[in-house]
Amino acid sequence: MRSPRRHAQIHLPPLDAGYALTLVDIFERAIEAIWRAHGHRMAELRDLRAARDQRNTASALDLDPAAPDLDS
Repeated sequence: MRSPRRHAQIHLPPLDAGYALTLVDIFERAIEAIWRAHGHRMAELRDLRAARDQRNTASALDLDPAAPDLDS
């Protein structure tokens, strides 16, 4: 059995609406800054990952004998 995939988490204390909105504003500004600094390369990597995922999905369907035949 595979272990669950690890993922990033942020544990926050309970926030009221004002603090939550402030935090969202901070995150949005940080994301915009990251895209400005690295956007071109990140877009290239995103396209490569999407192409890889499509190949993996297609390969998995080709190998799955229980997969429905979409050509008929």
